[in-house]
Amino acid sequence: MAKESERLEFRLGSFGAFLPLITLLGGIVALVATGWVHTRTLWFPCLGAMLVAIVLAKKPAAVSEAILGGMAQRMVAIMAMAWILASIMGRLLRATGLVDSLVWLGVNLGIGGGLLPLATFIIAALFSTATGTSGGSIAAIGPLMLPVGVGLGASPLIMIGSLMSGAFFGDNIAPISDTTIASAYTQGAEIKDVVQSRLKYAFVAAAFAAAMFIIFGLLTKSGAGTAAELAKQVSPKGLIMLIVPAVLIFLMFRRVHLITALMLSNAFGIILGLATGLLTWKGVLFADPSAGKFGGVLYSGINGMLPIIMFTMLLLGLVGVFDKAGLFDRILNRVSPLTKSVRNAELSVFVLTIIGNIITAGSARSIVAFGPIAKQIGDRHNLAPKRNANIMDALATGTIMFVPYNPGVMLALGIAISTGIVSENFNIVTAMPYFFHGMGLFVVMLIAILTGWGREFVKPGSTVTEGVAGGSV
Repeated sequence: MAKESERLEFRLGSFGAFLPLITLLGGIVALVATGWVHTRTLWFPCLGAMLVAIVLAKKPAAVSEAILGGMAQRMVAIMAMAWILASIMGRLLRATGLVDSLVWLGVNLGIGGGLLPLATFIIAALFSTATGTSGGSIAAIGPLMLPVGVGLGASPLIMIGSLMSGAFFGDNIAPISDTTIASAYTQGAEIKDVVQSRLKYAFVAAAFAAAMFIIFGLLTKSGAGTAAELAKQVSPKGLIMLIVPAVLIFLMFRRVHLITALMLSNAFGIILGLATGLLTWKGVLFADPSAGKFGGVLYSGINGMLPIIMFTMLLLGLVGVFDKAGLFDRILNRVSPLTKSVRNAELSVFVLTIIGNIITAGSARSIVAFGPIAKQIGDRHNLAPKRNANIMDALATGTIMFVPYNPGVMLALGIAISTGIVSENFNIVTAMPYFFHGMGLFVVMLIAILTGWGREFVKPGSTVTEGVAGGSV
């Protein structure tokens, strides 16, 4: 958070500091309400909020520097490269016929689309738990499972929901996840303690999600005849391209950097596609500048992600302004009077984490931003550090998938578009009713707070937790 000497000052006081955030959220709500929400339209609330911040700032140049500082974060570069490379892989696997060949295999093995959402949820959950990354899991699992599931008759909406749910399952419990690390260290807790104590919440939410994916997967399946017709028209030759996602998964399990793993896997996939005749050089990259025609998996993969990258840069530029404006400290000052009881203190952490998700569009960023505030609130009531860490992580990972401008959601949207299961005008909000694991985490943690399930305390001045389940409210 910004130091007092560096803090941006606004006309109209606190209201002026909050007005850019109000402008951003109001613009996004308007887009959602009109059905206009899209990576290409989300730019405009960001630009509007930036304009409001510059107009109201006592030092407009300082706001501009804060915007540029936010946009220049290393995180932006990592996400941009990951999105581009994941999109290229999605286009590559489709262009080389792997998706069609897997549909052929599914039809011949008698596998229907009804259980594909459950399978996708489990595969993504296992992968994300092993690798600790929701974005990496979406990038690795999405290009393959989304089109195959839809090709076999599963609903595109529920397939997106199962991918998102599985990806964020591991983000919540993996010891190497950025949210696990952030939630533990901001609260002064041990990672092994927070992981062990949060399993009960995660597994209850996962059981609910699995049951819902079975029910809705079977209720929404369709297109079995279409899959059978497709299977008659394609051959299994494209199955050799399964080696490409296998290489990616192997590299990520070996803790190879996500960008390195995606780059090497894509290069290997292009070489394999050319060598087997499944891909032509024109399919890799085609350009006719005089006619204004461009194509190939490289061009389409990069071009399809540019709107998402531009939006993310604008959004994180705003987050830089919010940080320099001391927005998080201002929120703490308003919340403090409401935290007199233990239950209210935990509910405050619950709500603050959701607010952090909305402001920062990132679960780990939300935890880092509001972690010091949550620790102050928890310490007032001698709450065990792992308790606060579990509340923050469950809410951060559970609700971030319902923030339509979150990078993970944008990545899933980009992959869904690049693999052809939805059109470019698809509204990702329509898939959110199927984000069952996020719903489960929200409800489970709310019940835990209201009933005291899993609540523990520390003795004043001690760092050793006492096993006091429930506790006073």
